[in-house]
Amino acid sequence: MHELAHRAALEALRFWVAAANREHAPAAPDAARDVVDRAARFVCGGDAPPRLDLTRPLATVFGSLQGASAAYVRRAPLALTDDILFPSTDARVDAAATDRLRAALRAADNQSVHLPLAPRIEALFFAFQRFAWCLPSPLAGVSLYDAARIHAAVAAALTADSGLLLVGGDVSGVQEFIYSISAAGATRQLRGRSFYLQLLTEACAHYVLHQAGMPFCNLLYAGGGRFYVLLPASFESRLGEWRRAIGRLLLDAHGGALYLAIGGVRFAPHDYSESTWQELTRRIDDVKRRRFADLDDATFARLFDPTQPEPPPDVEEQSAEPLDAMGESLADLGRQLARVALLSVEPVEPRAVSFDRGKAGWNDVLRVLGLNVEPLDHLCAYRVDHSRRRRVLLIDDRDPQPIALGPQDVVGTRYTVAVAQLAMDRDVAQYQALERDAGDEQTLRVGDVKPFNLLAEQSIGARRMGVLRMDVDDLGDLFGRRLSRPAGLAGLAVTAALSTTLSRYFEGWVGELCRRANDDGGAGGVYAVYSGGDDLFLVGSWHRMPRLAQQIRNDFARYVLGRAPNAGETLPITLSGGITLHVARYPLYQAADDAAEALDAAKRHARPDRHAKDAVTFLGRTLGWEHFGEAADLCAALVDLVQAQGVPRSLLMVIQTLDVRFRQEQRRNRSGAAQFAYGPWVWQGAYQLTRVAERSPNGVKAQIERLRDRIVGNEGVPQRFIERAGLAARWAQLLVRERSNAKEEQ
Repeated sequence: MHELAHRAALEALRFWVAAANREHAPAAPDAARDVVDRAARFVCGGDAPPRLDLTRPLATVFGSLQGASAAYVRRAPLALTDDILFPSTDARVDAAATDRLRAALRAADNQSVHLPLAPRIEALFFAFQRFAWCLPSPLAGVSLYDAARIHAAVAAALTADSGLLLVGGDVSGVQEFIYSISAAGATRQLRGRSFYLQLLTEACAHYVLHQAGMPFCNLLYAGGGRFYVLLPASFESRLGEWRRAIGRLLLDAHGGALYLAIGGVRFAPHDYSESTWQELTRRIDDVKRRRFADLDDATFARLFDPTQPEPPPDVEEQSAEPLDAMGESLADLGRQLARVALLSVEPVEPRAVSFDRGKAGWNDVLRVLGLNVEPLDHLCAYRVDHSRRRRVLLIDDRDPQPIALGPQDVVGTRYTVAVAQLAMDRDVAQYQALERDAGDEQTLRVGDVKPFNLLAEQSIGARRMGVLRMDVDDLGDLFGRRLSRPAGLAGLAVTAALSTTLSRYFEGWVGELCRRANDDGGAGGVYAVYSGGDDLFLVGSWHRMPRLAQQIRNDFARYVLGRAPNAGETLPITLSGGITLHVARYPLYQAADDAAEALDAAKRHARPDRHAKDAVTFLGRTLGWEHFGEAADLCAALVDLVQAQGVPRSLLMVIQTLDVRFRQEQRRNRSGAAQFAYGPWVWQGAYQLTRVAERSPNGVKAQIERLRDRIVGNEGVPQRFIERAGLAARWAQLLVRERSNAKEEQ
């Protein structure tokens, strides 16, 4: 069954290579021919063989959302550049580019002929990922890449059974595992822990695929601690076995801190629907509520073995115990990720191995599950080995030069946000001069990742680190009733297309924005903890966070619409964010929780027209994105007035005081909605801002008077401009703050 499943997946991919090149489908072996044909009909939603028309434009999957307009994907090999990644409203098709892409697919098929079956599938898979992401399939809004990979997955699964099994895995304990580390040592482990969890999720998925004899393309999605794979229905009885095997491994390696809940839903190909996903989610949640319940009694009892508790993560001790093997390996992984250019991923045979608690490193765990992963800082570090089969995965587009491969190696792309700012000579000198806590014994060398207390020190104005969390609003509803899709497995292809398109932005473009922020020569930097799927978590010098959040949201709007949004336009898919500021020694787990609460506040934001969410919370104030840009521009103007134009800093305090009075005087109606109040704050503001203007240099009096009119004038009052002005004034005050001694602020 293993070989037949792989053969069917390969022939399904080759079916689309031939279709793209206007050729007849290659002659598949008899055993695979029928299942490839049936799978194509299931996925493309018709009784006749699907027809491919590359002369029509590919509209993005966002156009399948209710109320969305069409935007079209540009035709070029996939790359993280503005002119390629972002769609446009231009529906014209570049025939020459299409010819180059179809020729690239044909060349990849020809070049992979010498490979064994499994790596040949992977080579074609990565060729589709790069060259067919922008080509249309027979399904509206679905790229040829997504249609081909779903077709291959369905064909492979149908070789063993007439039914299908959608299996999902969800790693629980993620938040505590990542963030329960001390702030002083966070940069040594934080990125390593986050990336390890991504790799662990993929390794668990590959373990399931290996046990079921399914090819790589049957992994539909992996990210954010979740994975989904498509298997033959007959493997439903083995889910408990896989939960036990992976549960024992995670118990040995992490003492019960991490657990993988696995659930599955069996269905006939023509019965797939939205309810399939709903039932899968319910079953996974049921398993999560019974963590480790599939373990035998003796293994389960190990959960309660006495262990030496770790000190609270916010307590720094000079005599702290050294990290265990897992902690040391994660710290080393974090250091490697600051320079990593590619990942060498080698599928190996899973093993049944027990670890002594604290003795296993991150790669030991992955090897037991069936993946050997090596981060490499440059393609030159890659060494050909004729005895191994590896995937050479580039994490971005920075290092595309050719590479000599082993006879079973394939090259692909796995966009990964592994961004951190590295220390230079001046940073080392500045760090050595910092007054640090007694327990902070970190040393910093040139080329090391900058620690959080240095990023806070390098902030403009107040010494603070900023934490940014963002995610897509109403994701469940987005994948549910708001996404128009055909019946049956064609709907699965549309769902996969939406997931892929979102991941391309968060795993690819967000990393590009973070790199640009770190390379622009400005003060401070950004440390990417995680970005993938539909959410992100970034840490860095506080003054970087609000502008970066605004850039991420503005680019996301262009990514969805194919153009910049019009004033007041409501997007068909929105993004909310939360930004919090902290002293460098603030516990990281608490900072993560605070940022999550700020994000929740943004998601509770409502407007008079009932358009909800699509907002950001910063400095304890929530604004819709349509007003946040206005606050950012006013903040820049206020900083210029104070620092360059000689306006008294009292201007900032006057505006903040008016904002406080406005909020105190605000009332609510019977339904709880805020009512705007024309209270004493209006005439008080007119008087106080007039006095500030009178005390200011002649050249800026008119500018302050215009600001006064925007805040307390006849138009500004009902437009609630004071809300934007209050945030802008607080923001500006932090930027122009004069620093006291380091110990006082840190």
